[in-house]
Amino acid sequence: MPNTDIPDIPHPHFGMRKAKSLLAIFMGFCLWQLIRLVIPGLETHPIFIYVYGMIEIRETSHKTADYGRLRILATFVAIGVGLPLMALLDLGQALIQPQWWTALEIALLLLGTLLVLTLAEMAKCRIYCGLSAAIYIILMVSHIDSSMYLYSVMRAVQTILGVFIAWLINVKLLPYPATPGSLSYYFQEQKRKKKGVAIEEPEQTK
Repeated sequence: MPNTDIPDIPHPHFGMRKAKSLLAIFMGFCLWQLIRLVIPGLETHPIFIYVYGMIEIRETSHKTADYGRLRILATFVAIGVGLPLMALLDLGQALIQPQWWTALEIALLLLGTLLVLTLAEMAKCRIYCGLSAAIYIILMVSHIDSSMYLYSVMRAVQTILGVFIAWLINVKLLPYPATPGSLSYYFQEQKRKKKGVAIEEPEQTK
């Protein structure tokens, strides 16, 4: 008699979502290398493009578009607060003694985080309010370590580029469900032709 207490373990498979995730990483790497031709001091691997490119390869194209829009909005909130406070940090450090710099940094981190959380909530960023605050903290800490605006802001730019790549792959090139004119639709049509099955046109949503 078979043992029914052993749970079924699904066999690993290489599906379209995994393929899209790998494509997002590769496209992110290639795009970043083009940017590095203009700004050669940037790091070789854009970790935030990799991370957010994969995260926004969601199970449906609708979710990628919806969540990606909110993630970008949250990023802009962080940049909008971060840039003025980075300038305020530089001004404060020029006016006060070095032994007070750490206290100023902590004060601006706390003030900026509260401001970002409030503005992100007002902008209806929903689940991405915390992300907006995290991006702000990354901006400020990167600026504290490097004292350069460009390399700090590029961390936020990577987030936007990662979302853009995910949108390009999961909404335009390989959407799910497939839409006419996309590669997903073409592949689906070729597969059905081989099986002798006519492809059905998707219903248009209002």
